[in-house]
Amino acid sequence: MRLLFKLLLCAMVFGIGTAQADEPATKEAPDQPPSRLLVVTVTKGFRHGSIQTAEPVLEELGRTSGLFHVDFLKSGDNEQFAKAFELESLANFDGVIFASTTGNLPIPDLPGFMEWIRGGKAFIGIHAATDTLGGSDAYCEMVGGSFAGHPWGGGDESGFVVQEPTHRLTAMFPQRFRWKDEIYQYDKRFQPENLRVLISLDMSASNKREPWHVPVSWIRDYGKGRVFYTNLGHNDATWKDVVFQKHLTEGIAWALGRFDAPSKANPDTQAAEYLRSVLAVAANALGKNPDDYRVKADAKIAADPTWATGLRPMLLEIREMKPPARAETYTKLIDEIEKP
Repeated sequence: MRLLFKLLLCAMVFGIGTAQADEPATKEAPDQPPSRLLVVTVTKGFRHGSIQTAEPVLEELGRTSGLFHVDFLKSGDNEQFAKAFELESLANFDGVIFASTTGNLPIPDLPGFMEWIRGGKAFIGIHAATDTLGGSDAYCEMVGGSFAGHPWGGGDESGFVVQEPTHRLTAMFPQRFRWKDEIYQYDKRFQPENLRVLISLDMSASNKREPWHVPVSWIRDYGKGRVFYTNLGHNDATWKDVVFQKHLTEGIAWALGRFDAPSKANPDTQAAEYLRSVLAVAANALGKNPDDYRVKADAKIAADPTWATGLRPMLLEIREMKPPARAETYTKLIDEIEKP
């Protein structure tokens, strides 16, 4: 069964409309020339096989949408890489795409690169862009997260929830859907107050359940620049799917400043999803019905959107615990939800 068919079927089940698969990609204004993007597919760690699919897809999306032209940096030769990332060379581009880059890329002036983005450029990170430059807190802060494992592998079909179904970057998805791809979790440097998370893992609908929030796609303003990241893209099938391509094209267009969309950080929304993720595990561990407690938690969130945010310190504690030690904190969490 094709992935697109499954997405549309899921939309009908949940009664949520989706954009048409053949909806035209975002078009340039007639008097606005295509932007120029540097697409980096260099890897200094694991190399994804889907990169060879990603490269022609990105070229085609730029050409058919009229949004951008691409120049590829594929060689891992340090001298060639350093030359491409000299500030004089970067001045020729409107933004950069890190398409499943990995490891410590030899950027000669990383602070200068950060300032180049902050000065009004676009950064588009796809899949393993968060498994890149993990030793740099500055890069991690800019892109939004740093890889800390992937319990949800490329062969797993997981559940996802769109936090903002009407947002232009995610309107092509059903509000809840299933997708087969590799999904990352992120280390403790993830800062919800910096990011507007648009898609998250739906822990209650995923086979491997962990008691924490797993963001999947987000955006942020970075100085005068814009950052768009999507974790999807491990599998070849993802790159070939028209829904993903629409998501990617809209994200690139937004990052290039071709249209405005809400980008203010949404930590309360993230905290609410964090709580739901923990409840999907905690209630079962205590022999209780997760749906009952999710309904109660959602009622409290509806009455006070900041309530779940206040629980985040407790939820973060759980992540550091081994499963046998979590029961006491699970009980405290259930008690909080039971309070009138």
